[in-house]
Amino acid sequence: MKNKFLIFILIFVIGILSGILLLKYINLQKTFSFLYNNPEIGSPPLLVPPKSETQTLCQEIKNGIEVSLKEQKTRICEDGKALEEFSVSTGKQDTPTPTGEFSVIYKTPVLYSKIAESWLPFWIGFHEDHGFHELPINLNGKRVGEDKIGETDSLGCIRLKIGDAEKIYQRVKIGTKIIIF
Repeated sequence: MKNKFLIFILIFVIGILSGILLLKYINLQKTFSFLYNNPEIGSPPLLVPPKSETQTLCQEIKNGIEVSLKEQKTRICEDGKALEEFSVSTGKQDTPTPTGEFSVIYKTPVLYSKIAESWLPFWIGFHEDHGFHELPINLNGKRVGEDKIGETDSLGCIRLKIGDAEKIYQRVKIGTKIIIF
């Protein structure tokens, strides 16, 4: 008799748990069915495309510079909005541009790079020997890499077209936040 009672209790508990799970499943189906079949509210929340990284980061940093390695773009962000966008050339696979959160360490109108054997106009340093700069000027006085803007081609820096680097240089101050992703 005692064994039959324990079996009855076990079946009863399993039945209740199964019923609860079934009700939750039916309720979810009804919810999603309503969302998918209701033209007034459009797509269900789970299918709405997420905000792009650009929108999210510009909102997070409020004021600063962001660099998308995937897009090969740099944006000046102010009050959570992208004010200007520039095509760039970032580091090659064997000399990658560092990712993460940085800030402007120093800036100078022109810097000589022994590694690149070039002059780097409108230098904005942000990490070790990495920085933003205009197209390099080699020892023969010629600009290098203009045809590679929009592609990975630098030694790890963020290379900008003539004029674009100066715009960023004029806007940033020491300590300006930079996010590279």
